[in-house]
Amino acid sequence: MYKFSIEQVLDEKFLTRLVEKFRVREIPEYDRLDRYYSSKNDTIRNRSMKSGKPNNKIIHGFSRYISNMATSYFMGKPIRYQVEDEEYHEAIQGYLKDTYNYNYEISKAASKKGIAFEILYVNEKSELRSRKYEAQEILPVYSPRSDEFLECAIHLWENRDLNGNLLLDGADVYDKTDIWSFRRKNKATLYELYEVIPHYLSDVPVVVYWNNEEQTGDYECVIPEIDAYDKAQSNTANDKDYFTDAYLIIKGAGGGFTDEEGNEIPQSEAERNLRNSRVMFFDDNGDAKFLVKQTDGSQDEAYKDRIFRDIFFISQVPAMTDESFSGDLSGIAIRYKLIGLEQLAIMKENKFRLAVQKKIKLVNDWINLKKSRNYDPSLVQQIYERNFIDNDTEKIENAGKAEGMVSKETQLSMLPSSVVPDIKEELERIKEEKGKEEFGYEDLEEEDET
Repeated sequence: MYKFSIEQVLDEKFLTRLVEKFRVREIPEYDRLDRYYSSKNDTIRNRSMKSGKPNNKIIHGFSRYISNMATSYFMGKPIRYQVEDEEYHEAIQGYLKDTYNYNYEISKAASKKGIAFEILYVNEKSELRSRKYEAQEILPVYSPRSDEFLECAIHLWENRDLNGNLLLDGADVYDKTDIWSFRRKNKATLYELYEVIPHYLSDVPVVVYWNNEEQTGDYECVIPEIDAYDKAQSNTANDKDYFTDAYLIIKGAGGGFTDEEGNEIPQSEAERNLRNSRVMFFDDNGDAKFLVKQTDGSQDEAYKDRIFRDIFFISQVPAMTDESFSGDLSGIAIRYKLIGLEQLAIMKENKFRLAVQKKIKLVNDWINLKKSRNYDPSLVQQIYERNFIDNDTEKIENAGKAEGMVSKETQLSMLPSSVVPDIKEELERIKEEKGKEEFGYEDLEEEDET
């Protein structure tokens, strides 16, 4: 974590050194995590063997599986936003309602590299918009004071020609009021201030999404185990190739072979004859066998099974192909087997909730500015629901049993999002239906039509 004042960051020499440090220290690690997600695992992919020896490179997509499973369980269902005030609910829903896929991709980016970013901006039509950025593109800088809030954020970008030659290297510094654009023609010079423009938002318009307190990816901690499994499987394939290419040892043949009549065949012709006829004739003292590497297959498989289990145990993401998930399991039994994944999701939710809370505040302040209102962002409630194969009938029954014990709003919140996607809209529908039943709105409408 970088902690500096905005005055330090805006110094051209300091900014140049800070960006270079970030590119040397952080970006290579982020790129490595990207490669593992793309099943381009470094250790086995870069392994070389002596000339002539088999060099199988079997790569396993554990990283992609872990990240996709953890993200889909946590963010596979959209966040629901609940607001009491109807006018405020309608105003803020326009900015938050259709962000399901957007939030999912942000969560996946954080799952891969431990951190992800979103920048809010005002376009030419004075419309509030946002865009997701990867960890390699944003350098967050926090306050050196004890509160450690986001002091500013640096957006790094480059322009290159078709041959990959650098045309422009840019660094845009977002502070609480402005965007400070720095540029340079090559990376051997210092950044120079190009322009300063306001961003019109109430705070640093960069939302930082942490995957956890340590800012680590979901599969980062098991990369050594993934490498070990890749090596073990690749070595097994190499052993198979060694057997295919095994040397033939011939004993007591006197330097050559004999044909069916007992006549000796010269060695140069014997090798050709062996390949064609696939038959050898020896006297009583002759012998032939292959020189092969002796391995204990059971020990090798036990070693690989142990690594396989460790990968899923340490990452807290279960292997769904495991035999323990087979059979007719109850919902409670499945939840018990997913307890590690649930703990992982709780950590994700705690950090994601804080980030979304800042986004809601930025959106709220923009709405207040545009509509001259005084809405309170703390009134927006975030509701997270796990993407879990659950018994909807059981949930509906439990919600029905809560009738008269809790408020109608709380009762509706107990229902799955597939039944009640928006609690506020559902309450409005219930209110309309009761009005029609009590005052006969439907009958009056029919009379008006006639």
